[in-house]
Amino acid sequence: MVIDIERLKHDLRYWTLLLGTLQIIVGCVVGLIPPSAVSWFRGIVMAHIEFTANGVLMVVLGLLVRDLALKASALKVWFATLQIGTWTNGTAGVIAAFSGTTSTLMTTLNEKFPPPHGTDSVLVTSTLQLCGVTILIALGLTLYGLYQSRHTSAS
Repeated sequence: MVIDIERLKHDLRYWTLLLGTLQIIVGCVVGLIPPSAVSWFRGIVMAHIEFTANGVLMVVLGLLVRDLALKASALKVWFATLQIGTWTNGTAGVIAAFSGTTSTLMTTLNEKFPPPHGTDSVLVTSTLQLCGVTILIALGLTLYGLYQSRHTSAS
């Protein structure tokens, strides 16, 4: 099966921009959740910041898709890891807010704003770890694709 790489880039650009904009909207809506609705309000603040910031990151990276010199399989991995990484970041904050339990990975935040039910949530920790790994993969592929683009166009 032959994949039209330009069509794939067009489609991934569209979905990345659309989902990035949606993530910004989700971040804004999450920011409207009142403190009384959750166990740990700092988690809502975290989720609001992470969803909006990662949505902006996604939009910016979506604008770069045309410049990424990656094979179709790498572009698909790039898209999947970008989606997983950016969405799980804010999701960890939402989980922490409603459960009132955070992760030991959030030491400074826990110190300044102690969660009511402790810092040993496996779900929050796993979500943050998944976020970190997948965002780094997406960013690494972005950097590699941009480097290859310059290298390819110079040849």
